Amino acid sequence: MSLSQVHQLRLFDDATTDRERRLYYVRSGELGIEPRADRQLMEQLKGGALPQRVQVVGPSGAGKTSLIVRVLADLESEHLDPGYEVLVLRVGESPEHLASGESVIKLVLDTIATQSFRFSNIDPSVFEEAAADSTTQTPARINHEFGIDGRIANYSTQIEEAFKTHEFGKNPARLRQDLEDIVRIVADAGYRPVLVLDDTEKFVAPGPDGELDTDSVANLYHHGVRVLGEFELDLVIAMHPRFEAAPHVREVSDRLGIARIAVPELAPDREPAAIEKILERRLDRGGIETGLSEVITAEGVGDLQLLYHERDSDLRSVMKIAHAAVEHALSRGSSVLEARDIRSAVAA
Repeated sequence: MSLSQVHQLRLFDDATTDRERRLYYVRSGELGIEPRADRQLMEQLKGGALPQRVQVVGPSGAGKTSLIVRVLADLESEHLDPGYEVLVLRVGESPEHLASGESVIKLVLDTIATQSFRFSNIDPSVFEEAAADSTTQTPARINHEFGIDGRIANYSTQIEEAFKTHEFGKNPARLRQDLEDIVRIVADAGYRPVLVLDDTEKFVAPGPDGELDTDSVANLYHHGVRVLGEFELDLVIAMHPRFEAAPHVREVSDRLGIARIAVPELAPDREPAAIEKILERRLDRGGIETGLSEVITAEGVGDLQLLYHERDSDLRSVMKIAHAAVEHALSRGSSVLEARDIRSAVAA
């Protein structure tokens, strides 16, 4: 039964891994959305010399991380010279590291050390061509063996030696020089270092009253973006629109000339509904050969599209509801997801 497979593979659920985000992403052009945010980010990172500064702007759950991961995977598939080495700092998990510029740099150095001294912490499988758009396997089914090429192994060894012999990250007065040396080693090895500041939306409405954590946002820009913007690396920031109300955000953005790319918003009046294309991509990636109409009714698709706009473009929450609705449909013995299942999931 197709709906049982959808449930088992969690095809209508929130994408929680970079591999899933890459596989499930539907490009702006496929949705008929202009300007094409993925193309804008691609051109920004490919265009011109280092460093590039970009903010990917969108509300919580709108797909900022998915957009960034999809574009980075596309860049990798082009086998550009130099290639890209991508380090993601999920700063929302440790806002205490944003208390000073030195602590931000220390976070970068410590992250590199935990990645076997490589300037990358994205699973190599995310960038594998075997999981390109023509692939019909879900992330859970993909099982490849990955190796690290000689250039990466060589520069990682150099960085490891520097950590051991020069005690990188140990002397607060030398932190900036330590990171500059690492960036130089990566560049000399033939790679373009990209630093992504992600998971920033945890600073949006974290308290019981839904207030913005202005201190963390201010620290992110004054101690994080401003300081890291002084290094010869590409900097990509996942940004919530509410951040612009916090201190230092506009000042730092203007000073560094950070480009602003908005996450695409699904059109409310497009036929067929944009959410339909997203669900079809999920079925395709799961190897479900039946049509979408055999899994969910047109009214159900319409309800999901309506929920998307009612929830301020929060696709993440819509997909979580869709998965819960699949469970509800199966619990009543149905092989098709209906609007009443979605409404029950919302009310639960």
